[in-house]
Amino acid sequence: MMQGQATVAQNQPYILGHTDTELDRLIKQSQFYGDLTTNVLHLAGLKPGMQALDIGCGAGDVSFLAAKLVGPEGKVVGVDKSPEALALAARRASSARLMNVQFMNFDLLELSLAEPVDALIGRLVLMYFPDPAAMLRRLLNFVKPGGIVAFQEMDMDASKSEPACELFETSLWRIKQTFTRADVDIRTSLRLGRIFEEAGLPAPQMIGGTRVESGPDSPAYEQVTEITRTLLPLMERTGVATAEEVGIETLAARLREETVTRNATLVSPAMIGAWAQKV
Repeated sequence: MMQGQATVAQNQPYILGHTDTELDRLIKQSQFYGDLTTNVLHLAGLKPGMQALDIGCGAGDVSFLAAKLVGPEGKVVGVDKSPEALALAARRASSARLMNVQFMNFDLLELSLAEPVDALIGRLVLMYFPDPAAMLRRLLNFVKPGGIVAFQEMDMDASKSEPACELFETSLWRIKQTFTRADVDIRTSLRLGRIFEEAGLPAPQMIGGTRVESGPDSPAYEQVTEITRTLLPLMERTGVATAEEVGIETLAARLREETVTRNATLVSPAMIGAWAQKV
């Protein structure tokens, strides 16, 4: 049963796609949340000399963060099933002269490694599996006894504004509704403890962090706009909002104007990290 659910997860389309525009958005999102991810990897115990496996690596951003922590004597293998994302990741690694990163094109159900790794990591990946515990249990086969397992997922419900900004709140509601109607579990971050235990790991340590934004120069307006742009066709198909209601071409400017006019503080969706050691 669990194997079947994991198979379905791998065969269903990734709702955000892998267009050049989306890959660029993912890179900017990774920069937005990069410090929070580095903190989780550091707390989890990623250190020089380790061999790490980054699943669902996309354009490579988490792999690059991990590569800095494991150093030249360590190695990071990033795995993704999108050849477009991996080609971009490889080009970026070459440009940055990162020699300790390798990328592999695999469906996770077909993945094989020559030897187990010291650390299994991933960001914003478990939420896309109908049974994330089943997938994690399979991936544990690639981790050495005593190895680190660390994942970070988004808590979309943690976002807020003060004083309340109607457009900001509505935009986030549309994003959450679109994910939910596409059968993506937006509460995966809050279930990480249970997911780890159901996969056979000890109860993990966990931490949450967020970005707090204000003023005219915040990247938050573009962050909200670009994920909305990616999801807009699905928003329309699932009845969340029409293109006319969203007004994507002016959304960032209107979000900025609303926040600045109200002298508001925006709290981004939180990133919750969990880590444990394989027994």
